[in-house]
Amino acid sequence: MTASAITPELLARYDRPGPRYTSYPTVPEWSADFGGEQYRGALTEAAASPDIPLSLYVHIPFCPHRCAYCGCTTITAPSENLVSRYLADVTLEVEHAASLLGKRNTVSQCHWGGGTPTSLNAEQMGRLFGALTGRFTFDADAEVAIETNPNSVTRAQLDLLREFGFNRISFGVQDLNPEVQRAIGRNQTAERTEEMLRYCRGLGFSGINMDLIYGLPLQTMEPWMRTLEQVAAMRPDRIAIYSYAHLSSRFAHQQALDPLPRPGTTEKYALFAAARNHLVEAGYRPIGMDHFALPGDELARSLDNRTLHRNFMGYTVRQAPDQIGFGLSAISEVSNCYAQNTKDPDLYHSALERGDLPVERGMRLSRDDVIRRWAIRRLMCAFELDLVQATALFGINCNQYFSAECVLLEAYQAEGMIDLGPEYWRVTPLGAPFIRNICMVFDAYLKSSSKTLYSRTI
Repeated sequence: MTASAITPELLARYDRPGPRYTSYPTVPEWSADFGGEQYRGALTEAAASPDIPLSLYVHIPFCPHRCAYCGCTTITAPSENLVSRYLADVTLEVEHAASLLGKRNTVSQCHWGGGTPTSLNAEQMGRLFGALTGRFTFDADAEVAIETNPNSVTRAQLDLLREFGFNRISFGVQDLNPEVQRAIGRNQTAERTEEMLRYCRGLGFSGINMDLIYGLPLQTMEPWMRTLEQVAAMRPDRIAIYSYAHLSSRFAHQQALDPLPRPGTTEKYALFAAARNHLVEAGYRPIGMDHFALPGDELARSLDNRTLHRNFMGYTVRQAPDQIGFGLSAISEVSNCYAQNTKDPDLYHSALERGDLPVERGMRLSRDDVIRRWAIRRLMCAFELDLVQATALFGINCNQYFSAECVLLEAYQAEGMIDLGPEYWRVTPLGAPFIRNICMVFDAYLKSSSKTLYSRTI
């Protein structure tokens, strides 16, 4: 697919607000009626399958300062007392969850996100990791990953992480253009970024990822291409290219970017198309809707093996049906339920102190939700639906079950974006950039969520 395949008219027709589908149903559909007691029940249900591994996520919200583009739950420049209390609270939450899970304590995937997890010092990281390994058993080949800023992480921290058993790392890069970096509050050179990548590779980290963002203020094509050339030349195993979501009415700190020019729809797509074309030419394989991997990387192999999966941690090769989240705003997906923790550190602390689970909202999925979640995830991960597999899993005929959706998909078929075959519905290369739009066809909640504020699909 080339940029010329996408016309301005096509962009105008399909560029609209829409979910990223890290979950289905999406977070706005979850309810405060689902709280700690309901989540406790879901964990108890999950305990009945002790031989199935778990996926763990820990949210570490601390950052030295907040970047202007950020949409994450963060606490900037925290006091030592606040960090210490938070780690004690997370430890307590781990103990609560582990006691409910009983003998189900094997972990195949663990991810530390933020914030900036490496804003913790060595003693704090050791305390947190010990809380996890004290209650859970990590598989010998478990994926243990962390996000970090290559401009602030130290070699001593990376040494320690490898001693703990971390084997995956993701660097936030966003853009190497100094003008864009100044606007968004970063200060990161290509030299420092490559230095940290090489050091991680020497330590034995694999699946090394770099995050880039397109659509940021002041981004233009020529400097963006220089960033792509520099990053591709560093040869990280994986590169993720995310669309910038400017939601300044939701995130007050983004209002600092309001006066700055941002790429319009056509220009924004052109940035992504240029990135996609450049990375493919540089030997990377497209994975899902916004990831790229070298052919030998696990993500690329899982794409070939049809085992690629997607959850709140993004695309993953470690399929664990239940994901347990710890910390502020962390999300758990357990026993066909979703549960999200509060974002308020005081409410989080007081709930755990009372012996409660700090859940703010959640949802138990219906059978229809489970079927639609499967369909959306297969489209997101493999760009196809296997109709025979749907029958085997759910006892449904997709043409009948999704009869209304088939009518809507015919419009995408007419555009050349999807092929509706007798055994497979396959998204074409032209349709891949519009995968969020195609998935929206299967979303039974969108009509009732018309006031929900989503990022734009392009």
